[in-house]
Amino acid sequence: MKKAILLLLAAAVLVLLFLAFTVTVDETEYVIVLRFGDPRRVISEAGLHLRWLPPVDTVRRIDRRIHVLDPEADEVLTSDKKNILVNSFLVWSVSDPKRFLVSVGDQRGAEARLTAILRSEVGTTLGSYPLSSLITDEAGETTEMTEVMEKITTQAAGKADQSFGIRVSAVRFKRINFPRQNKEAVFRRMEAERKRIAKGYRSEGEEEADKIRAQADREKAALLAEAERQAEVRRGEADAEATRIYAEAFRKDPEFYEFVRSLRAYREIIGKGSTVVIPDDSPLLRVLSDPERFLHDDAGKGKESTE
Repeated sequence: MKKAILLLLAAAVLVLLFLAFTVTVDETEYVIVLRFGDPRRVISEAGLHLRWLPPVDTVRRIDRRIHVLDPEADEVLTSDKKNILVNSFLVWSVSDPKRFLVSVGDQRGAEARLTAILRSEVGTTLGSYPLSSLITDEAGETTEMTEVMEKITTQAAGKADQSFGIRVSAVRFKRINFPRQNKEAVFRRMEAERKRIAKGYRSEGEEEADKIRAQADREKAALLAEAERQAEVRRGEADAEATRIYAEAFRKDPEFYEFVRSLRAYREIIGKGSTVVIPDDSPLLRVLSDPERFLHDDAGKGKESTE
């Protein structure tokens, strides 16, 4: 029994010694082994690794994952002396754990240094570009804006890696805005510019409308002239046809033709409610008083003339 207890105690001591002489490393971190405070070894592979007991060897753990630094918006002056508020962010991770530990110590220290680098590079780079090249009315980024972000990324990455062992993957802008005191003046200028453009569009539209109306009037006049010409031709043809018919009717029966023409003339001369004074020997009186006799006499004359 005593021998079993001793074996258990010995096993427990061995386990404790093993744990004391080892360090567990996760995939999401670097482990730096410090010997009497001096960083000697960087462990980047996950698993169990040997070390000496404290205080000979101590460990510091550094997060190796990708981080996003999102500081407050900063006011920047462009090359054409326009104040803008730039809200940017920076993507970073640890590239050299030893240098990172010695220079900044931890994530809070790293973000403080990176914020200073970011603001310095954003201010310096945007100061060489005019406002018009950084802002667009269309969706998406301008060519100049893409160049600015790549330039800031390259410069910030060089400083951060060389001085602090930090890898800067990207610098991007979330928003570019105007300071509150400048917004009203900028909006007034934008409104005036939009009104000027709208006035130009309206003027062009009115000019085009005048051209279309003038063209329509010319086409209308041409169509009316052609229609009038064709109507005159039709009227001439109709008058010629009527004259031919009248002549043919006259040749067939001159007396009847004269009678019909007289009736038509009387219808046009005598209107409703008119008073007409006619002599006794007027043919009209004879027609009105005894039309059947008039027709009979005319028919007899026509027969005599025919015989």
